[in-house]
Amino acid sequence: MNHKFQRVLDAFDDKRLVQRDQTNFLINPLTEQIPATSAQLLQDSTDWLVEVGDFEAANKIVGEEDKGAILVASTSLKTGLPFGMARWYPSGLAGQVPVAFEMEYASGNLYLNGVSEGDQVIIVDDMISTGGTLLALIKAIHSVPAEIVDIICVAEKVDYSGVRRVMDETGLHVKTLLRVTVAGKRSRIVD
Repeated sequence: MNHKFQRVLDAFDDKRLVQRDQTNFLINPLTEQIPATSAQLLQDSTDWLVEVGDFEAANKIVGEEDKGAILVASTSLKTGLPFGMARWYPSGLAGQVPVAFEMEYASGNLYLNGVSEGDQVIIVDDMISTGGTLLALIKAIHSVPAEIVDIICVAEKVDYSGVRRVMDETGLHVKTLLRVTVAGKRSRIVD
């Protein structure tokens, strides 16, 4: 199969998995920098996100700083849209929106910066597993209040049902570029 974004598919297919607390982590160059993220992989991922996302309806991009920040920044450069970021630590500055989160390997608070009342936001992230981080981002954005016009992730770990959880709890659809299972000894692209 000759796919326009084959480099992105290859970054997630047949990769090593590492188990931690009953969760399989997918070791790959885009989200873990193992091996290092190539400029071309980042460019291809960004191009695919922009091709699929509804960026014309948005006036701001939002993501979280842990693994999604490089995609948020590269998508901002590609689209010309400014971005806000959910951080893992508080700054104590006015306008920061705290929100609790719980995901498969961490819990605590995220602190959203850069989103203003009335913004039309598109959320960009690297991967959705259980949906915990996205649910926290959605809650923080809605509390501003701002509108979410689209949510797009590069990869979905289908074994953890995060896309379904976000839909069930918020009514929002999460677009994903590729779906991967982490149920075996190595990752495998599905569909």
